[in-house]
Amino acid sequence: MFEYKGNRFEIEEVNYWRSMNTEYKITRIEAETPELWLPGSYQGKAVVTWDMEVKADRYMGSCTTIVGNSFEGDSKIAIESVSGNGFSIVRVLHIPKEITTIRIRNDLFPNLERVEVSPDNGTFSTDGRMIFAMDSKKYYGNKEKWLKYCPVCRGEEIEIPEDVERICEYAFAGTQYHTIIFPETEPDIDPKAFDRSRWLTEHEGAVTIGDMLYTITGDPQALKIPGDVKRIHPELFKQKNHIKQIESTFLPNATTLSELNRAGCCNTFMITSPQANINIRALRKLESLEAVSIVEGHKRYRTKDGVMFSADGRKLVYYPSSKKDPCYAIPDGVQKIEESAFAEQQYLREVIMPESVCSIGTRAFYACQGLRKIQMSPNIREIPDSNAYQKGGVFENCSALKQIELPENLTYLGSYAFYRSGLRSIQINAKLEQIGEYALMTQSLREISLPESVRRVGKGSLFYANHICAYEGSARGLISAVNAAEPDLKDKSANVCWSRCEVTVLHRGDERRGDFLIPGSLAKSAAYHLDMAWNNDEIDYEEYDECLSKISNAQEKLEFARRGVGRHAPGEENVYTEYIRRVSYKIGAGLLEDGKEEEFLAFLKMGYLSAESLTKLVKVSNKCGMTVCSAYIMELQNQREKKHAGFRL
Repeated sequence: MFEYKGNRFEIEEVNYWRSMNTEYKITRIEAETPELWLPGSYQGKAVVTWDMEVKADRYMGSCTTIVGNSFEGDSKIAIESVSGNGFSIVRVLHIPKEITTIRIRNDLFPNLERVEVSPDNGTFSTDGRMIFAMDSKKYYGNKEKWLKYCPVCRGEEIEIPEDVERICEYAFAGTQYHTIIFPETEPDIDPKAFDRSRWLTEHEGAVTIGDMLYTITGDPQALKIPGDVKRIHPELFKQKNHIKQIESTFLPNATTLSELNRAGCCNTFMITSPQANINIRALRKLESLEAVSIVEGHKRYRTKDGVMFSADGRKLVYYPSSKKDPCYAIPDGVQKIEESAFAEQQYLREVIMPESVCSIGTRAFYACQGLRKIQMSPNIREIPDSNAYQKGGVFENCSALKQIELPENLTYLGSYAFYRSGLRSIQINAKLEQIGEYALMTQSLREISLPESVRRVGKGSLFYANHICAYEGSARGLISAVNAAEPDLKDKSANVCWSRCEVTVLHRGDERRGDFLIPGSLAKSAAYHLDMAWNNDEIDYEEYDECLSKISNAQEKLEFARRGVGRHAPGEENVYTEYIRRVSYKIGAGLLEDGKEEEFLAFLKMGYLSAESLTKLVKVSNKCGMTVCSAYIMELQNQREKKHAGFRL
């Protein structure tokens, strides 16, 4: 122990890893005099820390007595020496200029009357009762005045100075003041600043500081916020996390609601002022909310069955995230479903829209993962795009939504509309004109029929489709709709996912059907041939045929050639001629095996098949039950034999 001005101190060495200098701290005191002077140096080195909060087990077995209870949630305690007169003798406390760190308890000196801090101390100051610190952690080093402790802990009233910007953790813990006067400057207050203080324990229910609801005594499940409160301590709901129902004249800010959301139990919020400003985006943060209630006559909103609408009832604004009804029928008269109105609702299975609905906002049903069925209003003309500012398609991530019938008057299906949904089938109306980027990019949607009205399809919108039915001269952009880069990739030009897709081509005004194969093994550099061939009023087959040499898979190349055979007259020289001669038997056999009689007979007339190939194809034809084809093959064989016989004569 080190003796200084009539008192004894236990000093420990402090080693800072960034400093080569040895410094010391005070960890124990035996007070013998009414004035306690803390030493500023020891063995020629500065004493920089006064730490009287130590772990309980450190002094077990030594001549010390624990004073008071440990802080709530903290394992640190203050200690008092048994020897001497103890800390109760101390009336005046002197803090030297060298002390830059203090960790103590306010009730360490129960009879303390005055605190004095050396005027040369650059860290701490005092008004005689409270200890203040200048902190420079905020705003580019600008210092703030923080109230750290109130070691003069007894008295009826105490006033906090106006220039205090923060009241720190345990600043008034254990103090016995009946009244605390707070500054009008509204300092930041730590949620544990008044733990175990007389001022706090004398309050019941809601505890307010100025216009702020600071805390709540007890642990209520229903909270009625006083009418004069305009804000809530940002960490209140971190401490009181069992509140299921809140009644308030205002809606707290987004930060406060985020803390309430982490508690995850608030299911009803009642707003009692008709002038309250309501931030819908902030309200959506309450994922546990089941119902909202707004006083009648509110300037902007009204509620029905816990759902929020505009004051005139024409807009459905917000459907609570945890409202547990499996089916919801939107009231007749609602004209618009606002953006994100149903977003991330987990319990809805079915939504029914009245015919009055004619508009849907972005993200309206985003990530409604339980939604299985939606009956849409026939008067909706547009499903809006997702965009850079409001990410998320209208039905994006609706994983349980397996099928949909688009409204009969819909003309525009916006980008990301059904992106990553569970959609397996979709009935597209006859008036749809445009499909936005990635609108139907969902793994389970493999086949789709596009009406004649569709003029353009966006990039990646048919990403997973392997069979498409479309009209010639329509659906411009079809190639990039099927083959595109994943939307989240950065280098999209280098990461195009190329896949096979069969397009059944319908011709306008008649019943003719054709094929337009998008080969999976086509070189990406040759994709422009497909693009140029498709994006015309009529398919440019001459451009389309240029893809043949760029197909790497032999089987697919053969299929591509076989599909194009019927488009050429017998004896016509084209891009297929040389290739067809080499693989004529494979083409013929493939047509027979696929049961394509008309195409086979057309190919037969082209004269590419050798006598040996004809003999083999008779067997294939008989095996496949293509008797007409067998007859034509044999007739061709007879014609060739007669021709050769006549030549010999």
